[in-house]
Amino acid sequence: MTSRKLIFLDIDGTLTSCFNHVPASALRVCRAARKNGHLLYIATGRSRAHISDSILAVGFDGIVCSGGAYIEIDGQAVFSAFLPRITLERLIAYFSGRNASYSLELPEKSMASAQFYSFAPRPLLRLLHNSYAPLGEDFDRERVCKLVFMESEQVRFEGVQNEFGADCEIFRNSIPVPGMSGGEISAKGIHKGSAAAWVARHYGMDRKDAIAFGDSDNDRAMLEYAGVGVAMGNGDEALKRAADDVTGDVRRGGLAKAFKKYGLA
Repeated sequence: MTSRKLIFLDIDGTLTSCFNHVPASALRVCRAARKNGHLLYIATGRSRAHISDSILAVGFDGIVCSGGAYIEIDGQAVFSAFLPRITLERLIAYFSGRNASYSLELPEKSMASAQFYSFAPRPLLRLLHNSYAPLGEDFDRERVCKLVFMESEQVRFEGVQNEFGADCEIFRNSIPVPGMSGGEISAKGIHKGSAAAWVARHYGMDRKDAIAFGDSDNDRAMLEYAGVGVAMGNGDEALKRAADDVTGDVRRGGLAKAFKKYGLA
């Protein structure tokens, strides 16, 4: 067996092939890796409220949520980073003024604009119906981890980046639904890479002991931090070029192949 590793797994397009479906081969190697003494972490753009019981049933030592803004270890919240209030107010004004489809993620729930409900496909809403609430005035504006927006004629990713890039981290989203392209915004310096570094420090482990798996733009900082960063075969082409290795498609046992290649399972 290889020396003890700290494993970070994106969910959508990496651990799961469609919404919350974990391929049997991925389930087997994840459980085998923990049995072999490795530490296994989810590292997702989803909020904590959007992680289903079926995913948690795989078994993890901890969870990185909201693109690195919230961390749990052994079921206990240990880290959170929220959008500064002044930045949040600017963001709300920007997207509301453009009649945009967007949502705000708190650790325990997400607040979605009316446009989000009219724009989002029914399967996505059925999947997430228990963790979204209509966006109104009554929510804690000091505890927003992340904003997620959808592109439209009035809202383009590049325009958002130009407007807020100096003050925030902005990544293209990884929602696995056609027509749901857009981005996600968190506090400056907060991303999956910063969260992976925080977790490694918690265990007294070096970055060379970390191995990360992802498929999207918001995984890049995590793959760059880790000693080995592996992109999925179904992943973003730019991410593949930046990764240390590329494995197979999530639907064709790509995660299991990589776990076996690196002696994790």
